[in-house]
Amino acid sequence: MPIYVYECHGCADLFKVRHRMSEVCECCTLCGASDVVRKPTTFTNLSKERIEKSAIGDLTKEFIDHAKFDLKEQQKELEEKR
Repeated sequence: MPIYVYECHGCADLFKVRHRMSEVCECCTLCGASDVVRKPTTFTNLSKERIEKSAIGDLTKEFIDHAKFDLKEQQKELEEKR
């Protein structure tokens, strides 16, 4: 489940709540006030560490190599059908 950040107008503090996208937090977990607003947050990429470890362009080169291999295999199949 995603984590959402809310701002409480009662205690003027920020707090985090984990719930479904369809749910809404209705009260502050810190002071219990019901005047809370969900704050916009940024997306966190959990796979960032894996991507940083590879050199720039490695994933692109790997994709191109696979595409070339697939193309050669398809060409062979077409030649055999003729």
